[in-house]
Amino acid sequence: MKIIPLYGLETFAIAARHLSFTKAAQELSLTQGAVSQQIRQLEERLGLTLFIRHHRRLELSVAGARLAVQVNHSFTEISTLISDLKEEESSNILTISVMPSFATKWLIPRLGSLQEKYPDLQLRIQADDREMNFQRDRIDVAIIHSYMLGRNNGYVVPLMKDKVFPVCSPAFANDRMLQSPNQLASVPLLNDDSEWRFSSPYAEWDKWLQLVKAQGVKPSRGISFNRGDLAVQAAIAGQGVALGRTPLVMDDIQQGRLVQPFPESLDEGNAYLFSCPEVQRQREAVQQLLAWLVEECFAYSSLDCLTTPDDLIKLGITPE
Repeated sequence: MKIIPLYGLETFAIAARHLSFTKAAQELSLTQGAVSQQIRQLEERLGLTLFIRHHRRLELSVAGARLAVQVNHSFTEISTLISDLKEEESSNILTISVMPSFATKWLIPRLGSLQEKYPDLQLRIQADDREMNFQRDRIDVAIIHSYMLGRNNGYVVPLMKDKVFPVCSPAFANDRMLQSPNQLASVPLLNDDSEWRFSSPYAEWDKWLQLVKAQGVKPSRGISFNRGDLAVQAAIAGQGVALGRTPLVMDDIQQGRLVQPFPESLDEGNAYLFSCPEVQRQREAVQQLLAWLVEECFAYSSLDCLTTPDDLIKLGITPE
């Protein structure tokens, strides 16, 4: 079947409403002949008679009446969708996808600062560590890990490095007198075995242990969790030594709930990234959120921040 031009359906809908080519022509600012021709072409494309033409009046055929109902319904739905899309584009409501551990340990504790700076900005937070799709999941922006970077991530701005290193509670470090990585062979290890991150749930532990040349340490005999924040919380509770990620543990270290017993950090170039569809990047709400995230990351750890507030100007990010 040939493609039906929308203007032909629009002309038909108006003519059906008026039951007059003349009145349809007036509404469309066309000649009566142009409307008659468009209807004739539409009937030929469809292979249907839509109007019964009498000497001084028009009457919808059975097929024309049924089509008119469907066309009006479809145009109403399209108009509603367009209005909704325009409202969403200009609104201050953002749906943000973020990994659960990052949301719990970094984002949520800082939301008061965001509300204070941009009181009209409203976030709808969806915590999910699966690979997301902006269109399918109806997400406006996302904070993702570099391992999740794929074809559907659109506009991307790096936020902060993701380094890993052992952490434990101060009391645990004192009780076990931790001074050498080799001592980890005799203490409980807390694993984040999230399946989506590595082929082995102990890969990061193994790489860190290789970095410090530790001997006899077996991460596989430790306690495993499916989320990084749970492993960190267990470490805070004095249950062992966890391998902490920079944004998940630095607040706890600064506030004395955790310590870093050994100075070595594993840095494999991973990062946390801000991402949004290209069509969203100019929205004021998106620019406000991005600017706030960069400022918070810079204040959090300027050494680990990958985009500075000064860089935003170069990127054309100028939220009001």
